[in-house]
Amino acid sequence: MIKTRTMAWVAAAAVLAACDSPLDTNPTASIDAETALSTPRGIELGLNGAYRSIQGGSLYGVNLMVYPDMYADNLDFTGTFQTDREVAQRVINPTNGSVLNIWSNLYSGINRTNNILEAIPNVSALSSSQEARYRGEALFLRGLMYSLLVSYFGDVPIVSEPARGVGEESLVARSPASEVYDTIIANLEESATLLAPGRGMGRATADAANALLARVYLETGAYTQAWDKATLLIGSGTYTLPDDYATVFRTANSAESIFELQYSINNSNSQAFWFYTADLGGRWGYSPTEDLYNAHEAGDERLPVNIGIDGGDRYGNKYERIENGDDNIVVLRLAEMYLIRAEANARLNANPALVRADINEVRNRAGLADLPVTVDTQAELFDAILQERRIELAFEGLRFFDLRRLGVAEAMLDLTAARLVWPIPQSERDVNPSLTQNTGY
Repeated sequence: MIKTRTMAWVAAAAVLAACDSPLDTNPTASIDAETALSTPRGIELGLNGAYRSIQGGSLYGVNLMVYPDMYADNLDFTGTFQTDREVAQRVINPTNGSVLNIWSNLYSGINRTNNILEAIPNVSALSSSQEARYRGEALFLRGLMYSLLVSYFGDVPIVSEPARGVGEESLVARSPASEVYDTIIANLEESATLLAPGRGMGRATADAANALLARVYLETGAYTQAWDKATLLIGSGTYTLPDDYATVFRTANSAESIFELQYSINNSNSQAFWFYTADLGGRWGYSPTEDLYNAHEAGDERLPVNIGIDGGDRYGNKYERIENGDDNIVVLRLAEMYLIRAEANARLNANPALVRADINEVRNRAGLADLPVTVDTQAELFDAILQERRIELAFEGLRFFDLRRLGVAEAMLDLTAARLVWPIPQSERDVNPSLTQNTGY
């Protein structure tokens, strides 16, 4: 595990964020972290706060699901906020407040997991099974948050100890993305050994860790490992593709869901509100592009789930519980594992029939016929994978990263290489001179 010194801005973010929920226990003005995390119940509540930290609007509650699709070609900007407009226009300023919130909220969440991980060995009342579970869950969450940071920003600081003070020792420089990925993989591989397999109903499990590892290994070019992890999930027998694509989003914790964030009327998100038109009670900040609409093949049963039409206006329809905002958010699911294995096989020059078979699992569920057997070159298979991922995983926060990984983002989106990563927030650089800026910003 890579160790670094603490960061001033993480300490400040943790203090502010700790007040947003009665589940958040570290550190606050009235209860210090050592006291809050000194009992098994305190560790459990601290973990609840760590889960809660990724559920807000800056993260999975809205922006993490929307921004990669709007930065790419799946969503048009139809709102009023300049921060969103910059994302849609692919001209993000280092002063963009929404991008700052992604950065600071992820590091705040990481600090919570660091506090938990440091505290666990000192809580003698924990049973061995509790210690393994709590450590495994904290490692999963930390790995997930770092996977998001490196996807958006590239090189980022690695912080594996709690932030408790402000001083010169807190000014941490960025680590190369390769080292960040090494840290993510180490966290997730350990998590997978500590946690039990199976469905977690909102909690991390070994399956969730392995599913995220499949995604991370694919992103880093470790295609054999990506194949192994995806195959493990596909072959487990625990998960199936529901016959109706809508079930994945309309039914909480469906048979396909591997890791899903749980929302309620008291812990809501704004997905439906920002996707739905004013006539439907929403704000309509983003609209599915005409190109995405037309990319659905005739007879594709995913179309009405992905895109609704209101008086000629297109709106995202995956999340529909606008009154209470209690749609669960699916982070990892079985269909993605099929498409990860398909891409891994294509990268490894496996028999094209194996690639097509996994793509066809996803297509057939959507009411579409198998791919023609004439789709057999690597380039044709990549095109088919990218097409299927675009439709199947629309508005799930992956589109831009798919285009970038497959090397087509610059041409398709008219981007310079510098715009393949986002700017380091300027306000963080103002307080930490060790933070360099990404090229081009």
